Amino acid sequence: MKTTKALFLVACAAVFSVLMGGFMAQAIGAPQLGNIFGAGLFAAAFIPKGSYSFTDTATPDLSKLTTAFVTWGGNILRKHVNKLNLKSGVTTYKNVTTPVAMVKLSAKGEPGPYKEGDQTDGNGVEFTDRTLTVYQSMWDFDVDPERYRNKYLASSTKAPFYEYILDQVGTEYLAAINNKTIGKGKRNAAGTGAADIADGWITILTAEAAKPQPEITAKAIGAIDATNAVTKVETFASSQQDWWREEGFVIKCSWATFDNYKKHYRASFGYTFDPDASGQYKLDGFANVYLEPVSWIKNDGLLGVVYDALAFGTDGNTIQVAASIRRNIIEVRLMMPVGLEFEDLECISFSDNLIAA
Repeated sequence: MKTTKALFLVACAAVFSVLMGGFMAQAIGAPQLGNIFGAGLFAAAFIPKGSYSFTDTATPDLSKLTTAFVTWGGNILRKHVNKLNLKSGVTTYKNVTTPVAMVKLSAKGEPGPYKEGDQTDGNGVEFTDRTLTVYQSMWDFDVDPERYRNKYLASSTKAPFYEYILDQVGTEYLAAINNKTIGKGKRNAAGTGAADIADGWITILTAEAAKPQPEITAKAIGAIDATNAVTKVETFASSQQDWWREEGFVIKCSWATFDNYKKHYRASFGYTFDPDASGQYKLDGFANVYLEPVSWIKNDGLLGVVYDALAFGTDGNTIQVAASIRRNIIEVRLMMPVGLEFEDLECISFSDNLIAA
């Protein structure tokens, strides 16, 4: 059937070309050229459709390439952001376009025994807030595909090579923010590294503790090592307010402190410190208190958090990958806004060593 259809279309093209060739030859007063015009029209019928110009310069249209790069790149980076695991105690704000006031409503005063008449003195409501501000970050790099033509580009893959590049860069982008920004990052618009993007939680705590009349002060716990880690961590947990202990909270620490805790635990009790059924490491003798190692704490300090009071902000709409072409070089810029803050300082506690230099 397909063959018959093809032959029919070819025959139609041939007849049409002969007729039109004869018509054109007659029109110019040269009937002897009819066969030549017909042959030319017949050949032209098989030129692929498109827009052709003999005066065009040799500038290729790269719009589809760069559009695809931006589309895929943005999705890849957003995928990593959505998978960003800041662990427990964190509230993530994903659509921060302007500074966000995280408002806290508190009641002033307290209940008392019944009396006739109004008893409003000293009672009421109070609003306080802390502001979450995000700052745009970026990572520029160039890709020259020719460098990899006979190496990695030769690998069999169903996805474009640049997609793999962006996937890896996206992974390392988030790792840099996790390891260098959210702990002791210090905002410096003129800086060049991940630690300059925004103030991290430890940096903010350091500034709060240095105020003349601080709302939060460090708990004196001292150095933690493999001979005292269990005692020190339990001392920190026991020092929290009763309502903290009823609600439950997490104690964040470095991986080194976590290792020391396990060593001291094993030496003290003769068995290992294992996670519970949920995969969390619950402290013995505490109803709902967990020890959690994080990569952004580098010393033996401890950070207690209740009610997910650590705020991490970004803006999903401006997480993007911009790409352009210079000759055959793909120039890439990844961008992601980042900001850190505490929703409520009453829900934060820390040991003295956490803010040590």
